[in-house]
Amino acid sequence: MALTPEQIEEVKQQLREQVENLPEERKQQALSQINSLSPHAVEAMIKQQQSKNSSDIGQKDKTIFRMIIDKDIPSVGLSENKDAIAVLDINPISKGHIIIIPKKPLNDAKKIPTSAFTLAKKLGGRVVEKLKAKSNEIQTENKFGEVIINLIPCYDSQLNINSQRSKSSMEELEKIGFLLRDKIKLQKIKIAKKKSSGNQPLILKRRIP
Repeated sequence: MALTPEQIEEVKQQLREQVENLPEERKQQALSQINSLSPHAVEAMIKQQQSKNSSDIGQKDKTIFRMIIDKDIPSVGLSENKDAIAVLDINPISKGHIIIIPKKPLNDAKKIPTSAFTLAKKLGGRVVEKLKAKSNEIQTENKFGEVIINLIPCYDSQLNINSQRSKSSMEELEKIGFLLRDKIKLQKIKIAKKKSSGNQPLILKRRIP
C-alpha cells in the first residue's frame, strides 16, 4: 500500500488530534514523534491497525474511512442516516468541505445509496445558508480503495476534488461543525395540572348582619 504525500499528511493530522488533550510535555513529545514519522513508518502503522481490526470488520483492510465510521479516530460529525455519515474534511478544499462516507465500504460509485446523495444535498443547502457559499460541488471520489462523496462549497470560483487543499485545526472544524451539524430537538414536557381535591375546606363569605 503506497500512500501519497497528501494521504500521509492526513493520517499524521489525525494522530495529532488524538494527542491534543495530553499534558503539555507529553503532547510535545508525541507531536515531535508524529512529525518525524517517515512515509514507510506511517504505512507500517496503518497496516498494523488494519491487521488488528480485520477480524472485527470481516475484511482484510480497514481504511481511514472505516476508522472514522468505527470512531477509532476523531472526526467532526455533522449528520447521518441509515446508509452514510457526513463529517468535515480535515484537509479541506474550501471552508465547510464535507465528505459523506457510506457505512458499508464500496469501491464503485454506482453502488452509492441514493440516501447518501440526499444527505449531501441536505447539507449543501445548510452550507449555502450558514456559510454563505454561492454554490456546492458534489463529486464522488475513489480514495484508499473506497468511494466517498465530496461536498465542496464554492465561494468566489468553481472548485473540484483536484483543487488545492489547506489544513484546518480541530478547533476551526468544531466552529464550522457547530453551524452545520444537526440540531437536537428538545421535546416539550407537559406538566399535568393537579385536580383540586374534594377534601378542601369550604370558605364562606362573611355575612354582614
